[in-house]
Amino acid sequence: MYAISTHCLHAEPLASALDKLAPYTGHVEIMSDGPHLLTDTKLLESYSFHYSIHAPSRGVNIASVLEPIRRASVEVIADTFALAAEVDAPVVVHPGYFAWEYEYDLAEQHLRASLAQIRAESIQYGVTYFIENMGNWGYFFLKEPKDLPLLDGALFCLDVGHANECGTLDAFLTAPFAHVHLHDNNGKHDSHEAVGKGNINFDNVMKRVRENNIKTPVIEVESFEGAIETLGTLTQRYGA
Repeated sequence: MYAISTHCLHAEPLASALDKLAPYTGHVEIMSDGPHLLTDTKLLESYSFHYSIHAPSRGVNIASVLEPIRRASVEVIADTFALAAEVDAPVVVHPGYFAWEYEYDLAEQHLRASLAQIRAESIQYGVTYFIENMGNWGYFFLKEPKDLPLLDGALFCLDVGHANECGTLDAFLTAPFAHVHLHDNNGKHDSHEAVGKGNINFDNVMKRVRENNIKTPVIEVESFEGAIETLGTLTQRYGA
């Protein structure tokens, strides 16, 4: 079964997004940011979906060299774990960034400290989590496979579109991943297009998805129409 991210309906209230997705999938990934920011699980529990949760990311930086911001970012992730535990959902986390190139070493130390705390929180709540590779955005960590050792054993979420934008998709496909985000682009912009609208070879991608035994690949397309089109394309080409 393919999951669909609420990213495609992020401008609408979460309840409206879930209503629109219900006819198409039994598994939804909540993009917990903006209008879909989760503060409790009452709404989620009123549906029969299986869930995964994308932790808040736009205002969060677990690699921040400013210690109060780093600590607060980890706290946001821990709060997300607490909610995820209530609905038995795994969580996707961004690895953070460094604002200045000369701060890389310090930011790496802070990232490692944050990941150690996040690992402890995941054990406390009994929640599975994945760290996602980033697109070609400034000084983000995990744009290239060489950063994978920073995860120190944490599970990896492959974002196919981000890797394509960075020119690292083929290399990332050789790494083991436990979760995946599917969307297309032309290799220049993180446009979250429907599958088939960009230049990604999804035959190669889906071969590795199956080999990694990913049961619910997540469609993370920008538009609702594109997400549903992608669902049809993937189902027709690669099965449910």
